Amino acid sequence: MSGNKSTEKSTALVKSAFREYYFKYAMLLEIPEHIDQREFGYMPFGSGMIRHLSFRNRGDILATLIQVVPADVYCSNAYYRFPTYPMQEKQWLGADLIFDIDAKDLHLPCELGHSYFICARCSEVSSAKSEICESCKSTTLNQTSIPCDKCIFALKKEVKRLITVLTTDLGIEEKSVSVYFSGNNGFHVVVSDKSFNPLDSIARSDVVSYLAGTNIMTESIGVRKSRDHSGNDFLIKFPKSGLSYGWRKVIADKLAIDQSSVVKLSHIVLRDGGYEGFKSELSKMAKTLGVRIDPQVSMDVHRIFRMPGTINSKSGLVKMKCNDFESFDPLYDSCLLGGREGEVKMKVSSQINFKLKGESFRLKEKILKLPLFAAVYLICKGLAEATD
Repeated sequence: MSGNKSTEKSTALVKSAFREYYFKYAMLLEIPEHIDQREFGYMPFGSGMIRHLSFRNRGDILATLIQVVPADVYCSNAYYRFPTYPMQEKQWLGADLIFDIDAKDLHLPCELGHSYFICARCSEVSSAKSEICESCKSTTLNQTSIPCDKCIFALKKEVKRLITVLTTDLGIEEKSVSVYFSGNNGFHVVVSDKSFNPLDSIARSDVVSYLAGTNIMTESIGVRKSRDHSGNDFLIKFPKSGLSYGWRKVIADKLAIDQSSVVKLSHIVLRDGGYEGFKSELSKMAKTLGVRIDPQVSMDVHRIFRMPGTINSKSGLVKMKCNDFESFDPLYDSCLLGGREGEVKMKVSSQINFKLKGESFRLKEKILKLPLFAAVYLICKGLAEATD
């Protein structure tokens, strides 16, 4: 925080709105199982992370939220014997399996159309991608994005793909899979199946690799490196277990083949340049068909995740469980700060179009009044400041 008057006023406004939320919506805090074995942490406004905390119950957590009013609140996916000890002394007991699907990892074509680039030195905002700040010539620019309907549709589609693979290929019961809006630009998918809790980072890496489709072997769908009678560097020999499940089925459906398609698959491999060419094309195909998740999030068995029911300081929106995922609208259902009353005078950094809480905003003027929920959203995005 720079400490200037506008920044101080903006921080005070956001902090006040966060405190009011925790007073009003304490029931939305989702207290994790085995709370006494979890590590908690929070990020105060204007300073670094405070970690290795422990709480006994909802009352302890709520008291801290109202007293401190942190910018962000976190809870470990891991269970520890001693959660407040240094990491090497905590004695890890297991961890929930969590997947993160974020808009930035989908590389959507609409992304640049609603992204803004903020100079880390002078806070100048540009809606055009650039390598340098036009105002102070700094090369440190931070990108922020306001998700559109296309982003949300694509994110929800990816979440559904992930759940399908988890339940169909990995045999996880659908009732053991929960979906949470992250409070900003993505979703967290949490697996509560206790058989996955003991998995270490290496085992979780294997799960991630399977979901993403990395290292798929050509042999798994029947293409083997060898010389056949005609001199080709491959031969077709379909697996005895068939092509009717898992990645074999995904690839077979994409290529429109089955176990009777020896000639057709041979032509496909020849078209791609033989065994090595087909292997390369298969890798590209799997990358496209795989679920796009952040691998580091799922592999990290000591990570602390944003706590459900708390506010994300990057947006002012709430991380919350999607009880009805089909109908869930992140930009409406998770926007719980204030209402139309008490509009706030704001200085906006750029022309901005966005939808929030069922309202459409098309901001062109530099100084204008906005409802509290919209004002906090833009402050958290780094696109506006409170002014007198």
